[in-house]
Amino acid sequence: MPVCCGSRCNLVNDESGIFTSFSKRWCTDFLCLFLFLGMASAMVTIAIFSLNNGSINYLLYPTDYLGQFCGHSGGVGHRAKAYYPQLDKDIKNQLSLVTSPTGFVNFQPYTLCLEECPKVFSLERPTKYGGEEYPGQAGRNKTAPYFYASFGTKEVYNRCLPTTESIPAKQRDLCNLPNCTDPGLAARFAARGLTLTCTTIISQPSVRTAWEITEQTRDLCEFPVTEINSQQFLPNGATPQTKSLERQFATFVTNSFAVLRSITDSGQQVIVMGVAAPFAFAALWFVLLFFFAGFIIYLAILLFLTFLVALTIYMYAKAGWASSVLDEFNNFTAAQVLFEPTFDTGFNQTWYAVFAVVMTLLTMIALILVFVWRRVISRCIAIVREVTKIFFALPFIMAYPVVGVFFESGIVAYGIAIGCFIVTQGHTTFDEIDEYVRDSANSTYVDNVFGQFTSLSSEVQTAVLLAVHIVGCVWAYYITQACVYATLARACAVWFFSHEVEGGGNAGSRVVLKKTFGCGLNVILSSAWCIFAKHLGSMAFGAAIISIVKIIKYGLMTVDHYTKDLQGTNVLLRLVIKCSQCVIWCLDKSVRFITYYGFIFVAIEGSNFCSACFKTMGFWIKYPAQITVNEGVQWILSAVISLSIPTGCAFAGFVWIDARAGHQPIWAAGAIWILAYVIAGSITDVFKCAIDTVFICAFQDMEEHSPPKFMSEALKDGFGMRDIQPINRMESNVSTAGDVSTAGDKRNTRGISLVRPSAGSEYNARM
Repeated sequence: MPVCCGSRCNLVNDESGIFTSFSKRWCTDFLCLFLFLGMASAMVTIAIFSLNNGSINYLLYPTDYLGQFCGHSGGVGHRAKAYYPQLDKDIKNQLSLVTSPTGFVNFQPYTLCLEECPKVFSLERPTKYGGEEYPGQAGRNKTAPYFYASFGTKEVYNRCLPTTESIPAKQRDLCNLPNCTDPGLAARFAARGLTLTCTTIISQPSVRTAWEITEQTRDLCEFPVTEINSQQFLPNGATPQTKSLERQFATFVTNSFAVLRSITDSGQQVIVMGVAAPFAFAALWFVLLFFFAGFIIYLAILLFLTFLVALTIYMYAKAGWASSVLDEFNNFTAAQVLFEPTFDTGFNQTWYAVFAVVMTLLTMIALILVFVWRRVISRCIAIVREVTKIFFALPFIMAYPVVGVFFESGIVAYGIAIGCFIVTQGHTTFDEIDEYVRDSANSTYVDNVFGQFTSLSSEVQTAVLLAVHIVGCVWAYYITQACVYATLARACAVWFFSHEVEGGGNAGSRVVLKKTFGCGLNVILSSAWCIFAKHLGSMAFGAAIISIVKIIKYGLMTVDHYTKDLQGTNVLLRLVIKCSQCVIWCLDKSVRFITYYGFIFVAIEGSNFCSACFKTMGFWIKYPAQITVNEGVQWILSAVISLSIPTGCAFAGFVWIDARAGHQPIWAAGAIWILAYVIAGSITDVFKCAIDTVFICAFQDMEEHSPPKFMSEALKDGFGMRDIQPINRMESNVSTAGDVSTAGDKRNTRGISLVRPSAGSEYNARM
């Protein structure tokens, strides 16, 4: 990594004051940085404490009822298989723990360590497990029960999970047509010296008129059926309900490990198609945008307007105002169902009439805005096409977010690893859980089991440590995102401000690129060092605000999930929670918009975070139409790119894995889709950051210089400014007003006003 300091980090020598060089910046928001360093110190302290008191072995190895690690050490070092002899009973007794917010962390089934999993059940030669001879049992006050294997198991990652064994037993032929109450059938039975008797069917107790067919009476039945019975042997105390819970648990664990096996067996294909292929697809997208940006954007807008029109027609039809539409589709069943006037969900035609009016207004507003903002859309197209040049000049900028993903994954891995040590300190054994269960056996409410368990002081301590740890990890995660975003913004700004007018801005000069960047590695590293050395405090400030909003948002989601039943009976509570979620959603979107625009201003100008946010608000007030169009185009293009790339990669990966007969390729394809979606999302984040950065730089350049000093010829042409001539600063105020008014009529080719009646600059772009 090159040493980035002093003049080596001054990639742009901009004397205009728009872009602040590294040497002219100072450390911003250092107080917030100190707060984060304090949080980091607390996290390190928690990590050290948890590493000394917790044990990762609880997650790596199965533990038996004595707390010994199967296959790890001690008397069970040679017994690597975990066998659950009373799994159905444990699930039933600890059901409140399994369904609690802590999930399976507190679930402790009675476990024995075995050398081999029991394969089949046999009444002839039953196998005995546990008892006083079990390793580690000697010297304990409690008597250890012993078990006989009453069901077969299959091994799944050293866990012996039960299999469903249904042994074929008695079968018989039955008839109910004619039924046993038919006098004619009874007479034919009597003629053959037989007696007609009705029989019962256990699986269908409501049927009371069936009779059993024999060889002598088979020809008397018009519709014979065969009843096949099976036998299943249950241990003492087990019921069909508890065995059903046991099978559900085993199925869940088995499916989880099947997904893991599918991914690991096709690891090469997952890496190639999930990590490498998205970059190739993204490069293809940027080539298409470079050549066909206008067509793609206008096509997207057309499809959006078509969707609005179709939705409006749908609302009119549902409201009963478009009966002619229904007449056109009378011969199509699907259309009749689609346009049926009412829904079973309680919506009536009045509501659809309201929606129809609202959709009509929205569609008309959208059509008017597209017409009024056609120049704004043209500028957005020019910005998008200009952004694609950044990816060609600085191709490493596409891969840099992967570095961010690497650090973010490291934070997540750290959070999970230390979190595991936190939750495993003071790990409870089966005896402790069983004691709580037995103490509350006479309780009316099963949830009291979990309530007593979580009231322990150690549990409260663990919860506090875990909460601080999670908050710190979330803050660090968003700081990493902020640093990556600001680095990308500064790199894009470096590329933009490396364009300058050749010849000092004289007439006839052209815009040139001052530097060649190669692959952009030096630009990215220098920008990253600038953000880390000068603006880490501002990143911590913005990330803290985002983290607070996110924690509140997810907290409300958790409350909403665990109060579903209560909301069903309490309308006020439901209204409060839903309104709170709506408010926090709007707040989250607003905070993210202002914060990330603020990061761009920090990257360009080197200002502190609060100042950058105020400039963001000022920019929004000055250019609302351009920001709205830019955000809409970003959203549409990002959605298309970030969904098409992982879908294409997953499909190609599925075909590849299926061709080589991989294990359940659908799960590997799903992993490819997730990985490719993460990579594509990172690339589209670069794309959105570049659009916003070029937009800010271009409009700042237009405000500070006339003609713009740093805009490329293509961007000038897209903005309708190719023929703009520089304004003479030495003219008097009176003559300037008259000359500029005349000049403005000649230069304003695309509806952009060139008059800025201030002493500091001569240009102002108006929407």
